[in-house]
Amino acid sequence: MVDATHASKSPHAGRIPPTVLKLLRKGLSGDDTARIDGKMNWGGLQSHQTIRWAVAYGLFGAPRSGASIAFALAALSITGNPASGATALAAMTTAQLVGALPIARLGRGANSIAFFKALIFIRTVALFACATACGVGAPYAVFIAAAVAAGLVQGAAFGYLRDSANYLVVQSQMTRALALAAFASDLTFLVTPILAASLGSVSASFSIAVIAILGAVPAMILPSANGNVEPQAVETRTRSLTPEVLLWLGCACASSAAISGIEVGAVSLAMGFDLQAGYGAIFTGTLCAASLVGSVGNGLLNKAYSKQHVAAMFLSIIIGIALILQNSFGLSILGCALVGICAPSLGIHYSLQLNRLVTPEMRAEVFSVLKISTSLGTILASATLGWTSVTFALTASIWMLACALAAILSKDFIIGRRLTETRLSGGAELATAPALTAGRRSERNDR
Repeated sequence: MVDATHASKSPHAGRIPPTVLKLLRKGLSGDDTARIDGKMNWGGLQSHQTIRWAVAYGLFGAPRSGASIAFALAALSITGNPASGATALAAMTTAQLVGALPIARLGRGANSIAFFKALIFIRTVALFACATACGVGAPYAVFIAAAVAAGLVQGAAFGYLRDSANYLVVQSQMTRALALAAFASDLTFLVTPILAASLGSVSASFSIAVIAILGAVPAMILPSANGNVEPQAVETRTRSLTPEVLLWLGCACASSAAISGIEVGAVSLAMGFDLQAGYGAIFTGTLCAASLVGSVGNGLLNKAYSKQHVAAMFLSIIIGIALILQNSFGLSILGCALVGICAPSLGIHYSLQLNRLVTPEMRAEVFSVLKISTSLGTILASATLGWTSVTFALTASIWMLACALAAILSKDFIIGRRLTETRLSGGAELATAPALTAGRRSERNDR
């Protein structure tokens, strides 16, 4: 608890809102700032601003989710071969992996929200360059170069968007905010490809321009806040990729590979039941619908998960994939539902753990690495499916999940219980308002 007398004498006291000072003098806990004078207030910001962050998180993925179709249509108009769109998409994804960490480090110590908006501006300009190249019939190499520029900043932008929640969402509501963000993201990935295809029938360049505008909305609606890291914190260089951080990054990669194996292998699953390729949407649709239900459940519960809960979710996903491999259509649908309903909960848990395990100045970088981990899982699943079969890819994902589960269950013995507890308690407290971040270090309960 912060001493009220000390707080009033602090050089930062002039920046602390009177309502917060009143709470400090009364000796109230951090979560009591959630309601001030009968009015809902999350982390010093109104609750509708938290919703704006969640919507921004959801719309952030619009360019990536719509690019698979929009780029294919653009390649068709430029080269006459829609398959060439995969080249531009692969180039953008590769650039995202390469640029995520270096660009995230450039913003260390900067205002997270301002830096995020700058990166989104670069991405939007690059995507408009793609649309222009498509519209004027420029060489396809120019189109790919613009796609690379858009992808280069995408991984780092995700890290800073996720980090901005630490300044916009109060600790007690973080799980709920992340669940809402996951729900919005799932809706975006469901609707944007349909939108891109519909607009692409009119003009491929127009389709790209629209998804670029959608991707720019997060920079327009994201609330402003004091997201600067303390100068003394910037000077302290700490290891971000500790053993426990690497553990959760590995778990994120494993679960991403499992989910991607179903999504990418949906057509193969349908054809394995002697159905037409279009019926693959049944499997992806079930997965997506279950994921939406899981996000809603997380939002309603608004609770963190214990190690036992996480182990149960891993087992559910393993059982779900095993059901898919039983060559039964009904069991396969049930398996997709089991995987989908647990996916958002695990994603939220990974984010929460990573946020707790690193210092504030390292969070954006670690979240950028989280994006790399999930992308690597998708690439691994896609490559395995391309080289082997959907059965082998899903079986391999079961083994990856089993290894991740074993690591989680034995974490205390591998890393050391005392070391783990020290790290968690060292930064477990979060500032309840952005104005307090300059006076003391805060810690958000994170996805």
